[in-house]
Amino acid sequence: MKPEKIKNMRFAKVWAAAILMLLGFIPGAANAYTIKTLLSAGCHEKIASETLRTVRLELQTAAPLPLTANERALVDDLEFTPDQDMKDLGGVTLLVGVRDNDLKGRASDDLTQLVLVHGNPDNQDEHCLRNKAEDEPGGSEAAVNDCRKFIRGRVVEALAGLDPNGVPDPAKRTSLPLHLSLRGDIDASLPTYYVRIGQAIHAMADSFTHMYRTADGMEITVVLNWIDKADGNLKESRDGPAHANKMDFCDDPDELRTARRKLATEASIALLSTTLDPQKTPDEKMAAVDGILDMYLSYSPGCNFDNNWCDAPEKQYRDQNLTPFGCMSMSGASGGDGFFLVSICVLLILTILFRHRRKIPSLVAAFMIAGAITLTADSAPAAEPDQFPAGTTEESVTPDPHAPPPPVTIPVPQPGPRDPSQGAWGAYLGLSGSVNKPAFAGQLGIRRRISTQWTFGWDAEWNPWVSLKSPTPVRAGAFNTYGTIILRLPLAYEKFNLRTTVNLGLSYLLIDLYGASKGNIGFYGAISPLGVEWKLSRIFLLIINPLSFAMPIPQIHGVPLTYPQYRFSVGLGILSG
Repeated sequence: MKPEKIKNMRFAKVWAAAILMLLGFIPGAANAYTIKTLLSAGCHEKIASETLRTVRLELQTAAPLPLTANERALVDDLEFTPDQDMKDLGGVTLLVGVRDNDLKGRASDDLTQLVLVHGNPDNQDEHCLRNKAEDEPGGSEAAVNDCRKFIRGRVVEALAGLDPNGVPDPAKRTSLPLHLSLRGDIDASLPTYYVRIGQAIHAMADSFTHMYRTADGMEITVVLNWIDKADGNLKESRDGPAHANKMDFCDDPDELRTARRKLATEASIALLSTTLDPQKTPDEKMAAVDGILDMYLSYSPGCNFDNNWCDAPEKQYRDQNLTPFGCMSMSGASGGDGFFLVSICVLLILTILFRHRRKIPSLVAAFMIAGAITLTADSAPAAEPDQFPAGTTEESVTPDPHAPPPPVTIPVPQPGPRDPSQGAWGAYLGLSGSVNKPAFAGQLGIRRRISTQWTFGWDAEWNPWVSLKSPTPVRAGAFNTYGTIILRLPLAYEKFNLRTTVNLGLSYLLIDLYGASKGNIGFYGAISPLGVEWKLSRIFLLIINPLSFAMPIPQIHGVPLTYPQYRFSVGLGILSG
């Protein structure tokens, strides 16, 4: 076999192995009933909305709460779209509270931060899961008690947010960390009752997907384990069964999971209606809540590893193809949920790397050495026969007709006046796009070239802001106007010049955001460290700035509003002369 063919086969085998390794890291779900994101279904929002909708038909104390203009701006900037009948202050706060157990103020797509939330061993009770200390024997019972304690504690705090008539008091507020699509990280002041009862309802719903239950679904036999599964060191006889991805589906895929979703909604309705019952005193409400916990969150002993967890039917949903990193095959994922599950697995890998960070330099060094050896071997020149056959010389060989011609060093005319030292007026028309903070910008400006190197100008731009997670994907954003300074590096023998551009001016807010009103004026700054201007003709320039940093700050008082953008820009420059 030829050496080249052997080399290609080895290369193919290496890539095949790499692909198989990557496929092994594709995960399944990592948390309970999902919250609404770009890539996952809004199970918790669905259950909470149905709960509040049902209670509002029965109790006047659950009536919608009005929104102020500032609160309406918050609703318009959420990372999810509530149902229309949930867009009052009470409904929105309930949904935000429900989502808080999973987010803790982080963005729903901020994987590096969410790993700290989902991997926190101290908040497993918020999801009715075991913590690291809740091992067998007795681990399930301890986890059930912790979950009950969490729900009860949140209910006590929720009741403190009611007025004397048992109605949620808009004046009693809780500051909740929240990430908004455009506004970013803020502390939202929201009605205490709905914040705390939302957190309690989240845990209540999770108890029906994170636990094995008796045949009627009313009592708990076994609590599942996520934290040890995530760490990759789960031992079932000690830590209990692993969290199961397929248990988290809320689209009623079969009879058992349909029954669990209905029970989760039923228990949530009972919790909400009891705490809003105008006929009960606070003590009577707490007594009724204890009764609800006894009804839906009682522990039934007797199921353990030795008896195969009483042959629980929930075992049919166990994850398959467990990898060394605790990540699962996507065979059980469907639709957009699969992408969300992949994201969660990435978080697990990051967690493991963080825990073993001392070994990372050694691994990196090993990969670098291996890569260097491979590249060196691949780049080594192969043995070739003598360049010129015997009896010939270089001069006697016929020149290659396909060889490129020798370079021609002819100056390329610069745009503008024929005398480059003369000044010239000009204009600029450009478009920009940003990815990190999605946005567009259309620019229009005037220019005055005062020397070969220096150009000054003034620009105005409309800068719409974009968020695929908010109800309105494209918002008007800001209007920016600024002075421009350009330092040019003319290249006489090339068809292009190099440039550095700096902008400084004002930013005007065109939309209402939470804590930032339309019409606010602040600062604007930008820099394009290395750009190219292509010499199209004596008049026109094609200007490309492959990487620019722009910072509109349309509000500088109170909590500043910033919208930093890494931009790619392309534009047309015009010079007279």
